[in-house]
Amino acid sequence: MAARAVVLSYTVAMNDHNTAPAGETDEQRDIRVNKDIAAFSYVWIMSVIIYIARKDSRFIQYHSKQGIVLFLLTIPAAMIPVIGNLLVLVIAGGMILGFIHAAQGKYEDVPLAGELSKGNMKVKDLVHAMAQLLEKLADLLKRMFHKSAQEPQKTPPSDSSVDTPPVTPVL
Repeated sequence: MAARAVVLSYTVAMNDHNTAPAGETDEQRDIRVNKDIAAFSYVWIMSVIIYIARKDSRFIQYHSKQGIVLFLLTIPAAMIPVIGNLLVLVIAGGMILGFIHAAQGKYEDVPLAGELSKGNMKVKDLVHAMAQLLEKLADLLKRMFHKSAQEPQKTPPSDSSVDTPPVTPVL
């Protein structure tokens, strides 16, 4: 009896999910029906699986392409010692941002990943931008450490208000 109720409620939910509101366009229906799947396309390898499996949805294809770019960027980033961990965190932030955009039914780009997925930016442009960023970071660190190395050691000020007798050596 309980299994029948579950099947019935699932059938009703699916019919409600597929029932188009009055005046809904095909694109609006695509977003409404597929936004959950598009959101899951930001979960690493799922992006590739969803991209291949759901070629019928423009909304899913849009988000899964960005998910694939982010997934592929995590592979080399994870191999870079120390800084790679920070890059993976930034990429994970992009995945969370994309997940939220897709779940809300928005066509919004994830920074860098959107441009790469559309072909407006090449990987070499990304590498060049990252190299410039790392150069600026290295320059900033050099200036910070160079400045602190040049500062002389400060001695605490002597308190001349207290008269102390001169120290005489004991023989």
